Amino acid sequence: MNKLKSIVTIIVFLIMFGYIFYKVGKRQLTGYLLKHDAQRARAVIIDEKNYWGNSPVSREGSYSYLFYVNGEAYKNDSKDTKLQVGDSIDIEYVKYWPSLSRRIYASN
Repeated sequence: MNKLKSIVTIIVFLIMFGYIFYKVGKRQLTGYLLKHDAQRARAVIIDEKNYWGNSPVSREGSYSYLFYVNGEAYKNDSKDTKLQVGDSIDIEYVKYWPSLSRRIYASN
């Protein structure tokens, strides 16, 4: 029984580590690829809410944006609580992997 507990514990830790590695790795990969192969597009905020933290309680979150590349639709979280459905924003995406995208913030 102790051996089974140990195996389950190891599996749980591997899953947790794998998830964290995936999230950090995806962010780093997206940043690198956008630095070297970014394409620009215009996106529209759509009525798809992304909740944060304890969102079922606080209801805090942001809307997704939608853009098209070669007639195919892609969307991502705008990560901006001030944007409303119908607003337009500038985004950048990876030319050969449009699902990797992020909002371009205007410099002041």
